[in-house]
Amino acid sequence: LKRITDLHMSSISSVRLTSTPNSSRMTGGGGGGGGLGSGGGIGGTGSDNEIGAVSVDAGGLVNKLVFSKGRLWSSTYSVETECLLDGTAGQILAMDALPPLDLASSSLLGSGGNGMMNKNKNNNHYHPSVHKIVLIALSSGRSSFAVSVEPKVSVLHRWARPSTERIDPTIGQDDRLTQVSSVASSAYYDNDDDDAAAPSTYVSSYGGTSYVSSYVSTSTYLSNSTMEPSPPKPPKPLDVNSTPVPYLPCLSWGWALVSGGGHSVTPILARAWGCCLQFLRASYPERDDNDENNANDDAADEIHWPAFGTHDEFDACAPVVALNWLGKRSLVYLTLTNEFTIIDTVIMTMQERLDFSGMKLVYAEFALSRSRQRQQPDSNARMTFMNSIRCSDNRLLVLCQDEIKEITVLGMREQIISLEDGGQWLEALALALDHYESTLDRRRGNASASSSSSLKHLDAMMMTSSSANPSLLLTEDEIWMAELLMRYLILAIDNAPVESSSPMEFSFSNSKLPNRLNLAESHFEMLSGVCLEFCIVTRRLDLLFGPIFRCFYEARYINVFLDVMETYVLNDKLKYIAPEAMVLFVAHCKDMKDLSMVERCLLHMDCSLMDYHSILSLLKRNALYTGLFHVFSTGLDDYISPLEILFEAVFDSADAAEDLYVDRRKDGFPRNNFERYGYKAILYLQHCFNGKTFPKGNEILPEERVQTLQPELFELLFREISNSPQQQRTEQQRRNSSFRGVRGLSYPYLRALILVDTKAFLDCLAIVLDDPRARFAETPNQMHPLGSWEVEYESDEMVRKFGSPEGGKNDLQLLPDRQHLVNILSSIIMSDSMIDSSYHLGSRKQLTLLSIKAKHFFLDFLANYLKLGVITAPKYLTGEVFIRLCNKRGASEDDILSLLHALPRSSYELDEVLYTVERVQMTRGALFLHKAGVTMSIDRDGLLEKCQHHFNRAIDCYLKDDDEDFKKGIFAYARKECSGRNVSMLRNVVLQRLPELVKLDAVHTAHLIGEIFVEEIDMILSSLKGIESGRVEYAFLHAIISGNLDKVDMVAAQELSANLTVDHHHSYLLLMTKFQPDIVYRYLSTNRNYRLDDALKLCQERKITDASAYLLERLGDVSGALKLMLETLDTRMITLKNILDHSVSANLSLRKGRRPADPKSSVYQNETAEKEVVRIKQILSAVLDLCERNKNDHLTLDNERGPLLWFHVLDRLVNTKSLLRMSKDSTMESTSIAMSAVLSELLLLTMQRMISNVSLYELMHKITRDHAGSDLGEFREMLVSMLMTYSSELDVCSTALDVMYYDIRTMSYDKKSLKVRGTLVHECPKLISKNSFLDVGPAGICDVSSRGHAHRNNAHKLSADEKSSAHNAVSLLQQRRRSERHQARRTGKRIRRGGKIINLMTASEYPGSVGGAHGIRQVGGLSEAQHVGRLF
Repeated sequence: LKRITDLHMSSISSVRLTSTPNSSRMTGGGGGGGGLGSGGGIGGTGSDNEIGAVSVDAGGLVNKLVFSKGRLWSSTYSVETECLLDGTAGQILAMDALPPLDLASSSLLGSGGNGMMNKNKNNNHYHPSVHKIVLIALSSGRSSFAVSVEPKVSVLHRWARPSTERIDPTIGQDDRLTQVSSVASSAYYDNDDDDAAAPSTYVSSYGGTSYVSSYVSTSTYLSNSTMEPSPPKPPKPLDVNSTPVPYLPCLSWGWALVSGGGHSVTPILARAWGCCLQFLRASYPERDDNDENNANDDAADEIHWPAFGTHDEFDACAPVVALNWLGKRSLVYLTLTNEFTIIDTVIMTMQERLDFSGMKLVYAEFALSRSRQRQQPDSNARMTFMNSIRCSDNRLLVLCQDEIKEITVLGMREQIISLEDGGQWLEALALALDHYESTLDRRRGNASASSSSSLKHLDAMMMTSSSANPSLLLTEDEIWMAELLMRYLILAIDNAPVESSSPMEFSFSNSKLPNRLNLAESHFEMLSGVCLEFCIVTRRLDLLFGPIFRCFYEARYINVFLDVMETYVLNDKLKYIAPEAMVLFVAHCKDMKDLSMVERCLLHMDCSLMDYHSILSLLKRNALYTGLFHVFSTGLDDYISPLEILFEAVFDSADAAEDLYVDRRKDGFPRNNFERYGYKAILYLQHCFNGKTFPKGNEILPEERVQTLQPELFELLFREISNSPQQQRTEQQRRNSSFRGVRGLSYPYLRALILVDTKAFLDCLAIVLDDPRARFAETPNQMHPLGSWEVEYESDEMVRKFGSPEGGKNDLQLLPDRQHLVNILSSIIMSDSMIDSSYHLGSRKQLTLLSIKAKHFFLDFLANYLKLGVITAPKYLTGEVFIRLCNKRGASEDDILSLLHALPRSSYELDEVLYTVERVQMTRGALFLHKAGVTMSIDRDGLLEKCQHHFNRAIDCYLKDDDEDFKKGIFAYARKECSGRNVSMLRNVVLQRLPELVKLDAVHTAHLIGEIFVEEIDMILSSLKGIESGRVEYAFLHAIISGNLDKVDMVAAQELSANLTVDHHHSYLLLMTKFQPDIVYRYLSTNRNYRLDDALKLCQERKITDASAYLLERLGDVSGALKLMLETLDTRMITLKNILDHSVSANLSLRKGRRPADPKSSVYQNETAEKEVVRIKQILSAVLDLCERNKNDHLTLDNERGPLLWFHVLDRLVNTKSLLRMSKDSTMESTSIAMSAVLSELLLLTMQRMISNVSLYELMHKITRDHAGSDLGEFREMLVSMLMTYSSELDVCSTALDVMYYDIRTMSYDKKSLKVRGTLVHECPKLISKNSFLDVGPAGICDVSSRGHAHRNNAHKLSADEKSSAHNAVSLLQQRRRSERHQARRTGKRIRRGGKIINLMTASEYPGSVGGAHGIRQVGGLSEAQHVGRLF
């Protein structure tokens, strides 16, 4: 029709036909592509006057062409060319054009069953602009572009290239260079002419190729060609930044269906780049009414451009080399491994995969640009198959070497019919289900619809089953699929194994019959599963419980169908069972003796779909109460009716039981229906009170329903008369009849559950009573006789008399008063007639046991709410509560105390409760009650003895407690009770119990005596004499005299000490020498309240050396005191040596063959030796104290200087080794080492005390003179310690001096910085007198002061002392700096400080007045400022 030879200078790589703005309808096809060096032909047919096209060549030149048919010569075409891209932007690697919507709609007619009917709908869905915009897609090496060429050329969207890892997942970070080069060099070369594989050559063989890429090595679709593959070229490393991606992009525009979009098609651009497939959606605006009215007015229409967004994406298993749309929901692509795949783009599933290894497709090698060739000379070609695979009219045309092959996709119905004709029924049904799930179900827009929608669909099917036009509800495909299933079912039943007898009966004489029966059951099980699965998926429950159900019933295999149906119900696949089927299912379960299966199935069904009348009557008739709960609560929102029905069963089972209350089984399994139904009722109540449905445990919604449900259940439980049909009698009939049993008593529902399990039922009630959200009515008169503390009740008649509160009847969320509820429970449980004595409940023993257990559980229940203070109880009942809490297993004293604290005093009998508590030895509870008794009787006449008794018993309770800290609370309690008036009897009790209090804590006892009995101290001490050999008296005196009481109460300690006489102190000293002789010396050295002669005599009698020496010293005999103590020290050292000798000898016999112990640590490992060392140190400390006290004011032994006392002690310690006669025998080596260690420690202690009292010179002179012949090793440790101590003192002094100098220097620098600191001046007066003062304000403005010389004189006025100190400071500073300057002149150097040469003189050191440096500086006419320490 038209030939153009000068359109492109390079080879045309792609041509696509497009629509034109003036054409009303266009048909299009794929254009051919030519290699480099030859022109590309343009193919296609058109019925209009204009045909559009877009062509792309290898150089990147993109032209837009419009072919017009001449008006005069209709066979002649003219062409108009417009350059879209001139090639400067780079090569265009792929291009495709979006066909017009009219052309796409006409090509889609054969792809769906209702395509013709929906054609106009599809065309009218979008805005009219969709017919005026022509879209193409271009792709460079970096990005893809959506471009409009009509009505104007514009780039609408830029689509970035995928990441390299997604394009080729085999390329890693380390081997990317090598892999890119390897893949690039593995092009499809011809085997006969390897060198001819130039970029401009079409290779005529596709099958004889070899792949070097990693995909071929793992692929199973390899070429079967007989040609020899060409050897791969070696890989050459490339620069990653300049290396192109090794695969070309592939583009394909199409009008496709999308998920959730109905029948409307949407323009989708599919792009494949390596292994990555992506979809870009172009969204056109929808048509509105104005667009329809102006559809023919093109000038009035405005162009609405589409919006673009990524629709979906996935990864292929190998790089894609060709891509094309096939119809409105299928995309085909060819991979490098010869795999041809068809994808359903609506549900994103693979439909089919073919092997194209033998097709020998024609492909082209795309040449790279020259810059790419320079960078990559060996890998400058890329393969493309985009011009070899094209789609036209739902046909796929494949260009092979020798022919063009056509591939057509069969419709779903044709495929199913083909399988049906081949006898592959199950495959056909499975394909039909796939088709339904992917198309019909999604078309309905509710892929996950609930079973309620199934019911609506089911009802609609039933209502229109006899209608003349059922297609109003079902599509043609759905009707056809149902017919397919029925054909299969009838065929399968007709060809089922034939039995000679009934399938449910067989003769055992025929041995083959059971095998045939099992085969038949297996056949019908499979058939049932197929029908159930098909109908559930397609939502055709009308078909399942209609024709299909009747087929199985007529075939007499309905039980097999029901068994299979049960599995689907339990797996939550089937939510509904028709009433006819439910009747047969219940009968089947009853025959199988497994009625619980019906209840289990009901729990998985949707109750809103059921026929309530039939299902409820069925459940009642078969006593399926769990299912009844579920149906009533879930379907009808009724929680009361099923419970009433269950209670009727409880009453009937109680009346029918022979022996109702028998011993319960240990495993808890119910023995009879009474227990079984009763526990089910309790469990149901627990679920409801917790806001859960029974038995599934789901939340009851809305939450407000829970608040209204609780009052409804309580109203039923606390109903006085049963609403049973058997109870519909008049009161006269009831009195005349012999009606017995639980149903005939008051509050029958409560009594029934109490008989079942009192504890479980009360725990159930506690759920509501403890709920913080529950609201309870308030009794108008809170002091009901039943609930008061004073009135007792005996019978149920009193409960009926008072009745329940009347308030709040209109409030549906208001619960009855808790007090009223507890009163009713108490009238039932605590009475002796909980049930008719003649009723067949059990033996008398069992009845007694039942009553006791019920009372115990109720008392526990009552105790909890008494603690909370929300209810009251009469005294006798409160006493029963205390008896229960004290005697039950695991009784806790904390429970008793919490209840006592919660109850008012008038709510119980003190003596009875006290007797109960003391009997179980709960001391703290008894203490609380005794305290209450003291408080109650202390101010009442005639009860003083009782008060004294309670107080005495309270002290006993404190003393018997196991907690030591709690015991000490007795002192605070006694102080509180004995501080008021009329407490003489209580004080007598305290005095009588004083020895016990002293043994408990002497300090707190002394504190108590100091506050209450301070004037009776002499009488108290007399009463304590001789108790436990004087220990109690000593502990009491020690608490006062030792100062321990001062830490608690200094005032009380001073008062008690002031009342102690010398005799008391002497008694204390006497007892101290008896019980604690080690602290006698400390007491004597710190106190003077004793007779010196008596104390010395006592200490000498008791042989307390340090105390005797101290007393001798006080008497003036310092020599005797020192001699006595040193002799004692020697004796102690000898004793220590003997202890160590004995210990070493004992250890040698025990440690034979073992590792010897450390001799130095053996002293502290021996407890006796360790105690002796402590005594030696104590004596030495007393000796050193004596030396320290007499170093200045007392003569020494030789009437010389004071240090000789210290030296005498030092000589005695040094000579101790010779005194102890330490031998060098190896057996006694351990003793010698241990004694040396002790002596070294004693010498070190002595030297530390001598350092502060003896000069270093005298100490060193003593050691070097008297011990000149001794080894230095004996004094090394002593000398080193002494010198280190002096060195440490010198370091401390030196550091303190450095700190002082640093502070002085810092203060000088601060003072200097203040001197040189100036003030920023912004403005100054022009005329200033000579002697004026300037005041600079915060804003930098100067003001002239008029204060004159008087102000100046006052400012500079100094006292005489200040002037003198200032002159002295300046003189010293000037003298120091003159000496520094003189030194500098001698050395010829200038003084440097801080790295800079500065002048060391300040302005105050220049000739002038010293006072000039103080006060306000005179500037006077803005003369030069004074500089301090300025640089030169």
